[in-house]
Amino acid sequence: MSSSGEDFSQFGISVEEKDKLVAEVIRYVLFKSEQSSSCPVKREELTQLITGKNYRQRNLPAFVINEAKSKLSSIFGFEMRELQRSRSSAPQNPRSSQQVYEELAVYSPHQYLEKRPSS
Repeated sequence: MSSSGEDFSQFGISVEEKDKLVAEVIRYVLFKSEQSSSCPVKREELTQLITGKNYRQRNLPAFVINEAKSKLSSIFGFEMRELQRSRSSAPQNPRSSQQVYEELAVYSPHQYLEKRPSS
């Protein structure tokens, strides 16, 4: 069984760099969920957060997001789910038999553990 550090070695980044990226994604998701709990976080936002740090590896965002999902669940009791929503990217024309749909991936964090009252 390989550890997540070994999985990330294919991207040429250290475990410390990976941990920092994962922490930034977790922080972003937690702040966004606190800011507006009904508004999901777009995958594009998380990808930009990761690739904005000059990491251009194609599959790196998916690995970082999956690691963040795991840690959000085990540490904070949040479950991050990917939602697929279709929306029309072209104006609706009643005569048109074809409609163009764009898949929009968003993450919606849900807390599944009870919050304990502060003492």
